[in-house]
Amino acid sequence: MTELVTKNFWWPGVTKEVKKYVEGCDACQRNKNRSEAPVGKLMPNAVPEKPWTHISADFITKLPLAQEYDSILVVCDRITKMVHFVPTTERTLAEGVARLFQDNVWKLHGFPESIITDRGVRE
Repeated sequence: MTELVTKNFWWPGVTKEVKKYVEGCDACQRNKNRSEAPVGKLMPNAVPEKPWTHISADFITKLPLAQEYDSILVVCDRITKMVHFVPTTERTLAEGVARLFQDNVWKLHGFPESIITDRGVRE
């Protein structure tokens, strides 16, 4: 854009003003060339055939402190939508999450074939 403007016009600070204009221009932002390759198509998850073979897990965090817990581990069966809510803390590490899973889900339903998570940070 700067090149096109400077073919016919020039003034002190032309580059900064053109850059500022382009950053604020709705049409320019919508039609901007993307430097990365387009992402692939979304693939739907397989439909489970038996309960508790395919589950999803996530955390609800930043809750008010209640009986020294401030987070909840939510484990949901993808076919029956049955849910286990396990109280925990934000400080729980990966080993602790594995123990929570073992004590609250695995002992009741066995080990699942797949677990879908948002891959949150657990060290």
